[in-house]
Order: sequence, then C-alpha cells, then structure tokens
Amino acid sequence: MALGNKEIFSQNLKYYMYKYDVDRNTLCDTLGFKYMTVSDWINAKTYPRIDKIEILANYFNIKKSDLVEKQTDKQIDILPVYNQLTDIRKHKVYSYATQQLDEQTDNLNEHRSIYLVGSSAAGLPLDYGDLDAELIDLSNIPAKADKAIHIKGDSMEPKIANNSIIFYHEQPTLEIGEIGIFEINGSAVTCKKYYVDYESKKIVLKSINPKYEPMYFNGDQVRILGKVVF
Repeated sequence: MALGNKEIFSQNLKYYMYKYDVDRNTLCDTLGFKYMTVSDWINAKTYPRIDKIEILANYFNIKKSDLVEKQTDKQIDILPVYNQLTDIRKHKVYSYATQQLDEQTDNLNEHRSIYLVGSSAAGLPLDYGDLDAELIDLSNIPAKADKAIHIKGDSMEPKIANNSIIFYHEQPTLEIGEIGIFEINGSAVTCKKYYVDYESKKIVLKSINPKYEPMYFNGDQVRILGKVVF
C-alpha cells in the first residue's frame, strides 16, 4: 500500500528529529508549536500547513521537499538512528546488514544450470508426491542456491509473486523469521516464514500476505527442505 502524505511527512520528520537529536519538547519549545500538534504530525494523524513546513525546513536547514516527499534509499542516512541504539541493538543491526551484503554479493548475473524440483504452494501445502527434477538454464541465480522451485499461490506476496520461480539453499534448519521451503506430513510442500511457538511447542509457518492465517504443526509434521535465497 502506498504511503499517504501524512505518513510520508511523519517518516521524514522523525528521521530529521533523530538525525539532529531533537525531541518533541525541544521542537515545541524552540519553534512555539503545541505538543499535541507535533505528536499528531509524528503519528501521521494530521498534516501541517505550508507555513509550519517552512518553519521546520528552516529549523533543520533542509528543503521543504525533504519533509513532504518520499525519500529514496540513497537519501536515507541510517547512521543517526544507528548511533542512538544500545550496543546490543547495534550488534543486531550490524549482523543483519552484513547478511544482506553477503546475499547481495553472492548474487551472480551469469547463466548457470539448476534443478527445478516441481512446485511449492504459497498458501495451503501443495501435494507433490515424488518431485520430478528438471535441469534448467537461468540467469541471476544466487550463488548459494541449490535448487529452484515453482511457486503457486499469493500468500507470500508481495515479496514472492504467484507463479514465480524462486531458489533455495538446502539446509535442515532455519533462523526465526527466515523464509523456507517445508515438507508437510511427508506428502506436501509449502513456502513460508519460519517461527516457533515455544509455549505450545508448535512450529508456526506464516505468510507475508496478511489475508492468510498462520499454520501450526507438531515438530514431527514438518521437515525443513531449505532456506529461500534471493
């Protein structure tokens, strides 16, 4: 869903407040704004008048467009936010960023062959029987990919589209929140995000598409075939 004007302004305002280490009280005291007015801007409940936008732009020494237009990735500086995190949270951000860089580096543009092993559901598990493997030639195959699989269904949209071919690295375990390919009850396969409900000791397979409910399984009902790689 596209962001509206209020949401875009809210994100930009919070970003510049983080960047220049300005809290709500300071902003209100310095510029004479009401606390609830600024809170409503930050929470995307209201949109400021043009004169207020100009005052804020002058205060942060930026252009008015920096507050009202959606910023591209190149314009976003993560360091001001990162620097305010605790050491533990910084470590988590660094680990995730390193993982993303590794995945990006491992993506190759050259053609190579890979086995397409049938289909996987992105919805309810899809019966597959004995998966027939077909050797295919594709470009942009991630270096870590061992197999390709055809996705049927929209439960993993928008990240994974219906009728697309995705790749996975064969491995028996996953980290919480990772996207994997799963065998269900020895007779079906599905693509989902991996979670564990430690209280009920159930494996939870979640869709990205919010119209689908999570699926709960006993540990012996699910076998991890691999991790989806991009």
